[in-house]
Amino acid sequence: MASTRAPVTQDAWRPWALRVLLALGLLALLPALPVWTPLQRLEHDLLASWTAAPPPDVGVLVVGLDEPSLAALNLTPPLPRRLHAQLVQALSAAGALALGIDMLFAAPQSPADDAALAAALQGRMPVVLAAADVAVNTSQVAQYRQTVPSVFPMARQGSVAVQPDDDGVLRLAPARSDALWQELARSGERSFQPPPPGALLRYYAPEVPLPYAHYTQALEAGQALPAAALQGRLVLLGQNTPVDGVDQFATPLRALGAGTQSGVLVHATALVNGLVGDWVVPAHPAGPWLQAALAVGCVAAWTRRWRGGQAVLLSAALALLALLGGLWAYLAGVWWTALPTLAGLALHLNVGAADSYWREHRRREQLRADFARYVPAAVVDALVADGAQPQLHGERRVLTLLFSDLAGFTAASEHLPPEAVAQALNAYFSRMTHTVHQHGGTLDKFIGDAVMAFWNAPLPDPRHADRALACALAMQADMVDLRALWRGTPFAQVQLRIGLHTGEAAVGHLGSHERFTYTAVGDAVNTAARLEGANKAFGTGILLSGATHDALQAMPAGAAPEVPLMWLDTVVLAGRSTGVDVYTPCDDAALASISHTLRYHLQAARWAQALQCCADACTHAAAQAPQWHGQALRWQARVQAQANTALADGPVAGATAVFTAQALDKT
Repeated sequence: MASTRAPVTQDAWRPWALRVLLALGLLALLPALPVWTPLQRLEHDLLASWTAAPPPDVGVLVVGLDEPSLAALNLTPPLPRRLHAQLVQALSAAGALALGIDMLFAAPQSPADDAALAAALQGRMPVVLAAADVAVNTSQVAQYRQTVPSVFPMARQGSVAVQPDDDGVLRLAPARSDALWQELARSGERSFQPPPPGALLRYYAPEVPLPYAHYTQALEAGQALPAAALQGRLVLLGQNTPVDGVDQFATPLRALGAGTQSGVLVHATALVNGLVGDWVVPAHPAGPWLQAALAVGCVAAWTRRWRGGQAVLLSAALALLALLGGLWAYLAGVWWTALPTLAGLALHLNVGAADSYWREHRRREQLRADFARYVPAAVVDALVADGAQPQLHGERRVLTLLFSDLAGFTAASEHLPPEAVAQALNAYFSRMTHTVHQHGGTLDKFIGDAVMAFWNAPLPDPRHADRALACALAMQADMVDLRALWRGTPFAQVQLRIGLHTGEAAVGHLGSHERFTYTAVGDAVNTAARLEGANKAFGTGILLSGATHDALQAMPAGAAPEVPLMWLDTVVLAGRSTGVDVYTPCDDAALASISHTLRYHLQAARWAQALQCCADACTHAAAQAPQWHGQALRWQARVQAQANTALADGPVAGATAVFTAQALDKT
């Protein structure tokens, strides 16, 4: 049987390019997924948490209106503004550089309180009040923002507006030029760096807070705080009571379990960032994506011929480098996301693994298709599991080969229409194929009405000779059923002749790239074919060579075939120059034993003992095995002729006393 398919070789660059393009194409689609932005934010928050350092001391102090202060004052917000006036005066007296108040004074209090605070705001120390925009809904306009007016319009004001992301986390720096922290720095005549476009806040380690004082401490700064604690400092005053979430913001530090921060602490963080120039600036959007493309290209180039383990190790190494690079960049003030690189490497790995899986699947299916017509399903499964790959060259291996042919089939076909001949052949080939596969053989080909099969390839089989003999016997049993099926037709008289031989042959996928077949070639194949034809000379259905007989005898104890084998003769097959011992299965163990004794005496040129064996064989066959009586007579005639020749030549010509092989012609 021949197989036709495209050459197995192909350019490795094509699957490599498809793998890279598919990975990058899928990567380009990821930002459209709803999960992409949350993943990027999570990456940023983890970096912000892992790299959070203690805040630098740049002369910033936070005064918090917190729970301990409210408890000490026995008051609840809003506090009387005369207390705020006292605090402004106390801070000024302690040498504070400037004060920013993160509180809205949108509604008046008592005239005395408002007058006291207004007077304090006109003092030596600059004070910046908070300003804010609020959303207003009306029936005419869906929504617009309006600045909340202050009852102290003469005071300097700074915006406290911030822009949390849609997940509620405050990452962006307050970038307005009139932001409270910027106005405070200007009031104190401190130089600062405004945040670049899109800049992110760099939060500091929560376990090391910013310099802080309670409200009540600031009221009595001279007594409650160390000397010079406020000297030359920028002070931010605000409410720091996390009750009902008022003026509280979630920060990236929540990724590691930190809570919310009060607005005054957020503005203080922005002030420190600005004074130090400690902003985190997002990298150019194309940068991380270019890095991802380069990483994918690097892994793909290194694994052009896909190796899963190698790809995993290289991808893991590049992913680690990307994470370390992102960490280093964040410390240097650049938010360089590693997510595109990680996603690209993961996609390339999965695409490569999927491609490898499908290529392996196709290879296995092709292997299954290549061998399914030759060997049984169990052998195909073993070949697939072993990962065998057909090659266009032969492999030297010892095989047991079987040739079978239908004697009389051609003559019988002359009397029937082609359709009937084809139907009979299909029935015959189906039964023979099933039997060969049932006995673990490889079906090589059909040649007319002949069948060629062999054992011990493609998978090794130490019992190849035994299985081949068992198959030959089963094929003869199948012929009994087929002749019964063909009763009443010329095919009812056809006989099956089988030749078995064991020897070295070249076995493999032989042929061209366009058309090839799994077959065996060599002298052993020719010998098996000649043995099939030699059945005609002996009137037998199965002939085995001496090599097959020896292979059967060499099997371990208990594994040898139960069917006795009878030696028939030593013959010279057509096309050969040396003799070959031939055997056939025999249902009479005693007669088979006599035949082996006969061969032993003939090889030693003991003619008298050989003639006695012939006489014993004739007597036994006539009484016990009449079907073999003709063979016993042939032995007797052949041995007698050889003995007469030896005696006539005399002892001088001792070389002629050897038992000579009988030549068989091609017919």
